[in-house]
Amino acid sequence: MARVVLESGKEKKIRNFYPNVFKDEILNIQGEVKNGDIVDVCAKDGEFIARGYVTEGTNAFVRVLTTKDIPVDKALIQDKIKRAYDKRKHLANETNCVRAFYSEADGIPGLIIDKFDKYISVQFRNSGVEVFRQEIINAIKKVMKPKGIYERSDVENRTHEGVEQKTGVIYGEIPDRIVMEDNGLKYYIDIVDGQKTGFFLDQRDSRKFIRPYLNQNTRFLDVFSSSGGFSIAALKEGCKKVVAVDKEPHALELCKENYELNGFENEFETAEGDAFLLLKIMANRGEKFDVITLDPPSLIKKKIDIHRGRDLFFDLCDESFKLITDGGIVGIITCAYHMGLQDLIEVTRMAASKNGKLLQVIGVNYQPEDHPWILHVPETLYLKALWVRVVEN
Repeated sequence: MARVVLESGKEKKIRNFYPNVFKDEILNIQGEVKNGDIVDVCAKDGEFIARGYVTEGTNAFVRVLTTKDIPVDKALIQDKIKRAYDKRKHLANETNCVRAFYSEADGIPGLIIDKFDKYISVQFRNSGVEVFRQEIINAIKKVMKPKGIYERSDVENRTHEGVEQKTGVIYGEIPDRIVMEDNGLKYYIDIVDGQKTGFFLDQRDSRKFIRPYLNQNTRFLDVFSSSGGFSIAALKEGCKKVVAVDKEPHALELCKENYELNGFENEFETAEGDAFLLLKIMANRGEKFDVITLDPPSLIKKKIDIHRGRDLFFDLCDESFKLITDGGIVGIITCAYHMGLQDLIEVTRMAASKNGKLLQVIGVNYQPEDHPWILHVPETLYLKALWVRVVEN
């Protein structure tokens, strides 16, 4: 087995459970390596530190699978998947759909497994984990016993690493729609054409947070609604008016299907188009809402994009504060790792000040526990939700 020898001192972070060995931390490589190969990571003095797989096409040259001197084989992969799945079983009290495996946070970087009732959506996010696809598929079958597995490896970084994007059924059958039950709400899941791996499972805690603040007098605006995660929660609480905004026609069609699935009769509208433009139009018309959720897709892919991302969030907040009533609530949410909570707080405060709004923070939440946040791996914390109320002054 080839050995990747680290520069002096660079072994400390791996010992502290950080899973990536970057190219500029490597002293030398002893032996021939290619993409997906298992290698030993060693300190400068030759001491074993970790074992992982190679991803040649990225700055993270080695992704660590274990810090123990044990074989990396199908037994290890199955054990990791089983342990991750077992930790989620108690969530069956809330929902029949969970993230069953979350990449580095569960010990296999690049692997995402979402379980939608009896069906699986799997994503191999990098070229290295692709090498273990059959072992992973076999482990999913054995541990989760699904009726079908669908691959959603349609992510950009695969292309950057020289691996083609893949989608399609890889086991059993996948229905056109799966019904998700989530804290008393019902949603249709479209694994094949839905966003991400089929649904934004990571907003479960955000949906739970806002529901107690809603009632039959609430006018609710769901911006970047996707298939209506927040809209359906608002309708369930009896809001007298709910508007879902998204640029994707298919997402808004799912919103309407979810409305019918739940048997709602409250007023519900969808608005297709660019959210930034639609917010301006609504503000110019003098429309008002009591609760607004802003949940854009990841606007910041790289650290260099942070200033642009902050500007975009400022613009969203700026228009939203023109629409919100006194005493109203705005939820500002980011799924971008590089957009920190403090960034979110600052742009929200600046936009509020511009509009003469005094804000009280009523809550902050993060991704739910089936998307684990590992303290030693900062990248595992990506979702931040800031909830503010406009204080009358």
